[in-house]
Amino acid sequence: MSNESTELVQRCLNGNDAAWEQLVEEYSGLVYSICHLSVMSVQDAEDLAQEAFIKIWKGLPSYDPNRGDLRAWIASLTRNLRIDRFRRSKGERTTDSMEEGGADQQLMDLRQSPHDSMLSIETREIIARKIEEISPAMRDVVKLHLLHELDKREIACHLHIPEGTVKSRVSRGVAQLASLLYTNRGALRCA
Repeated sequence: MSNESTELVQRCLNGNDAAWEQLVEEYSGLVYSICHLSVMSVQDAEDLAQEAFIKIWKGLPSYDPNRGDLRAWIASLTRNLRIDRFRRSKGERTTDSMEEGGADQQLMDLRQSPHDSMLSIETREIIARKIEEISPAMRDVVKLHLLHELDKREIACHLHIPEGTVKSRVSRGVAQLASLLYTNRGALRCA
């Protein structure tokens, strides 16, 4: 890892907001291009890129420069997130087809270890608290998207608003949430 990248990561970990903005600006093209590789709309790619930056931000304290450079680490996290999203949507399609066709198939058990589960619960609780701090217009949409894992169509039906409005509110709300989480990164390191 270059000295510049090492210094940038350290400044981010020390709470330097300008350093985080620099990191996002420097790697946003990489993250977006990886997110857009899947066959998805521009809006979906932008949403996934924002989720990737939340994951990068949460994982930054565990980044080990001895295992590779920052660019490769960010690319790997983003690719994994994209793959997880694809698997989740594929699982939903499989479940739908199983229900419709009555096929006798088994889905792979992807349970977490008890330790990972506890970390996930604690992290979800922190995120849930921070969601309460985002602007009211976006709060319900972000809760349904991130905590209840509803897709945009389901959210639109649930809240009786257009799907385009949901996409816009998710995008803006996740950006607000990422900013709030960054200021609370110490608690997330422990979670």
